[in-house]
Formats: sequence, structure tokens, C-alpha cells
Amino acid sequence: MDNLINQIKNTEILEVASPIDLKDPQAALQWANEVNVKRPWRYDFFDLYVHKIKNLEKHNIQVLEIGSGPGFLAKHLLQHCHEINYTAVDFSQAMHELSKSKLLTNELERVEYRIADFKQVDWYKDLGQFDVVIIHQALHELRHKAYASLFHQQVKALLKDDAVYFVCDHVFAAEAMQNNQLYMSVEEHFQSLEKAAYKQVILIKDYKGLCLFECKI
Repeated sequence: MDNLINQIKNTEILEVASPIDLKDPQAALQWANEVNVKRPWRYDFFDLYVHKIKNLEKHNIQVLEIGSGPGFLAKHLLQHCHEINYTAVDFSQAMHELSKSKLLTNELERVEYRIADFKQVDWYKDLGQFDVVIIHQALHELRHKAYASLFHQQVKALLKDDAVYFVCDHVFAAEAMQNNQLYMSVEEHFQSLEKAAYKQVILIKDYKGLCLFECKI
């Protein structure tokens, strides 16, 4: 990990500023109200997570979502996967409040909310280890693709030996996102995960500008 940190320190990186302050409650609510309207096919990916989790031969499955946002995925997983305990990590308390408002009492009993900013070098410490880690449409919030490999390497500390890591984000492509500093091509996603020394990386879904990778250590 130190090698990747040094590479970043020795590279001039011009971060792409976010157009929205997701810590602001009104901005967070606006984002939440628009996201599924813009991309209703997100739920196709949510269903795939459910399928993958249900196929794990485990009980009391520990799931971590990084960049959990307003709780759409949390709600979907908790509704359909009754064997999971879910930890939500986000840098925005406003997003956590939106998430809590979606969940029933018996769902909230299986959730832990944590505040952490994954742009900080020690964000992942003290979170524990998990059977499943998901980052869905949040990787670009690193604000530059140059940080991706270090992030993926940090996530390895959160994975049990037989855990699975799901990475889903927008892609840089002619028919998708156009900012090649913020977003990566499918090949660049593979490269960033391989640079972080994941032994198994599989593209399991590529649809309408979103790609989903299943990774193991």
C-alpha cells in the first residue's frame, strides 16, 4: 500500500470538483429524488447483488456498503436478504438520515450507520471485516481515477478471506460518461483492481453505462 501512496504523492493530480454538496440535507434530498428517475435500471444491479448474496453458503452474512447514500440499496438488500447484517458507510449524515427514513424497525435492527470519508487515508480503520463489500455508483467520488487502486487496496483490509467485493460505477465510453479523469473505461477498471492485487476480477454486468465487477482476494 505504501508504494501506491508514494505514487500518488509524486503525481500531480487535478481533482474534479463535485457539482453538489451531498452533506447538505436539501442537496442530498434532491439527488435522492432524481437518481432512480435518471437510471431506473439500477434495480437490475440491485437484484444481482441479492442473487449473489443468497447464493453464499453462509448464515449471518456481514455486508458493508461504502458510499451508501440515501439507502435505496440498503432497503433492497434488507428486504430480500434476511440473513444479512448491513453496515452503511457514508461521509454525509444527511444521507444516513434519508436511509433511516426508508427502513422498517426490524430492518433498522440489522443496520449500523458509520460516518467515514473514503478520501481520507485512514477511513477504513476500525470498521471490521465483512463477507460482502459493495461500492455502487460511488467510486468516482474519489474525484479522480488515479486514487482508485489505492482505494481498492484499502478495501482488502475489510474483506474476510473468502469475501467478495462488488465494484459498480459509471464507465468512460462513447455512449456513457465523457470525463476521463473522473471515470474509467472497463479496461481501466480491470487495471486498477489488478494493480491492487486482487486475484480474481470478473465483469459480471455491463449495461447502459454502468459496469459491475466481482472481485476476490
